[in-house]
Amino acid sequence: MNILSLFAMSVFAAETMLSPVPDTVLDAFHSNTISIATEKPDRSFGDISLSPSSSSNVLGTSTEEEPTVTPASTPIPSPKPSPVVKKETPVEKPVVTSSKKGRVTVALLGDSMIDTLGPEAPHLKGMLERAYPNTAFTIKNYGVGATNIEYGITRITNGYSYLGNAIPSLASQKPDIVVVESFGYNPFSFDTGAIDKHWLSLATVVDTLRKNIPGVKIVIGATIAPNATVFGDGAAGLSFDATSKQQKVQVIKTYLENAVKFAKSQNLPLADAYHPSLDSSGNGKLAYINGGDHIHYSDAGRIFFGRKIADAIIGNKLIY
Repeated sequence: MNILSLFAMSVFAAETMLSPVPDTVLDAFHSNTISIATEKPDRSFGDISLSPSSSSNVLGTSTEEEPTVTPASTPIPSPKPSPVVKKETPVEKPVVTSSKKGRVTVALLGDSMIDTLGPEAPHLKGMLERAYPNTAFTIKNYGVGATNIEYGITRITNGYSYLGNAIPSLASQKPDIVVVESFGYNPFSFDTGAIDKHWLSLATVVDTLRKNIPGVKIVIGATIAPNATVFGDGAAGLSFDATSKQQKVQVIKTYLENAVKFAKSQNLPLADAYHPSLDSSGNGKLAYINGGDHIHYSDAGRIFFGRKIADAIIGNKLIY
């Protein structure tokens, strides 16, 4: 299975947010080994879109056999914007809750499906502030586009450079809560054993966080579902046929399902935007998907995933 890197160098605000892919990442489509992109885009997705202008035993639980699907080796070039009619789904406000903590830091770890939530993930931050009016929130976005979960593990304890900025390690920020997204949109570049490795990698993330940040609360996140009918449509130079779309989307869905199973098996709080974002045919709901590249979020999608994260934090009483 060739790696599916779905990220890019620029994004447009709200419904027209787009995400290009570095050339070095496109080369990984034809690689049979795991690789981490070393060249990053020049500008953050979030800065542009939201600125003011067989089985293995892990943590005592066995994995289940997963279907294997090999996507077509087709590069994803930088997409162009296309006009979209805005269609947002109303989101209920969280119930106001009390907390003795005056300040809470939440770190978000993932690929571009975290990066595209924007600096400080303003939708999520607003929901938490309304739920806990006496608490000040700091949201640290540790999303890096075009990278898989192995590089996510590295960023927990190592500083790195992203988009020309020096970023300190996640652990050094001593967050109270860490949300770990599935990295499902950047699967491994191989097929056999990939899902078991993804499970093991999620376990490594949890162990590394607990070892380096005593008392940290961990939420596992599964982002919105992809849509196999339109996947990648509207991106410049992108030409997936119907079969390729189905294959690529099935791979992403398998990883998202794996993250959900992992969270449930380990009794970890789960922010599951994946299952409720599926329509009756098993496709991702278009209301949550960017109308320009049909890969990343619409504004409604960002709100929806933010709501699921907030619900997981509030419902599991991670702030007290």
